[in-house]
Amino acid sequence: MSTYIYDGNVYQTRSPLNGLEGYIAATAVSGAILSPLAYIGKLPVRQIKKEEQYNPIYKDCLYKALHKSGLYDMGVDIIKAQNADISPEYKSGRNAAYLIPDKKVIINTNKSACLGFHELGHAMNNLMSKYGIKYLTKMRYPGYVIAGIMEYFAIFSRTKPKEAQRNIMDIIEDNCGKIAFLAMMPMVAEEAIASIRGMKLAEEAGLPKELRQNMKKLLSKALMTYGGKAVLGGLAVYASRKIMDYFTRPKNIGNFDLFS
Repeated sequence: MSTYIYDGNVYQTRSPLNGLEGYIAATAVSGAILSPLAYIGKLPVRQIKKEEQYNPIYKDCLYKALHKSGLYDMGVDIIKAQNADISPEYKSGRNAAYLIPDKKVIINTNKSACLGFHELGHAMNNLMSKYGIKYLTKMRYPGYVIAGIMEYFAIFSRTKPKEAQRNIMDIIEDNCGKIAFLAMMPMVAEEAIASIRGMKLAEEAGLPKELRQNMKKLLSKALMTYGGKAVLGGLAVYASRKIMDYFTRPKNIGNFDLFS
């Protein structure tokens, strides 16, 4: 470690060991903040399992919704995941997806047809929306990338005093937690709109009220997983930045006059 003078104050640089300590602490705290996501992610899976007993009703209404909405006439179709060479996550019925380029909903129609209404909502967002919602759809994946980049910004060492003149990199580093959170919000908003539209499609297709209430619980729990990623992800990045700042930023050890 060494000392230097900046703006009348004496600063002591930090050692590489401090950086390693900061990284370990930041990783541990970040992991602790993100740990509830594992529990939150199980909530919709449990609800899907509960709805499996009503699957024939969901399935019948899902195909009605596909045609009544006009999506089928626009080229949207349902791919039965149980018969396709596709990820086990979809074959098992734990998840479903809407593929924008192919206009296909991938879903296990024998187990989790209840998820299909939400995926049709995604199709409506993509094919039947004005510019604003389409913008949200296009921003979800860039948002993931930006949030990921903010994680790297969070663990950068701070090699200059807090009082030093700030540049664009400093501004990004100081706000990386907020940026990570905001970057994921288009995804959360688009998911919420897809769920709202999916619920409306289910009602129009004649899905019984009791099952619509069950599906609302399911979609609310699913939305919690996306909201949780945004909130807890932003907090984890923020905490990592603060910890690295504490461990790696040069220490102000006094005014130069005290050492002269």
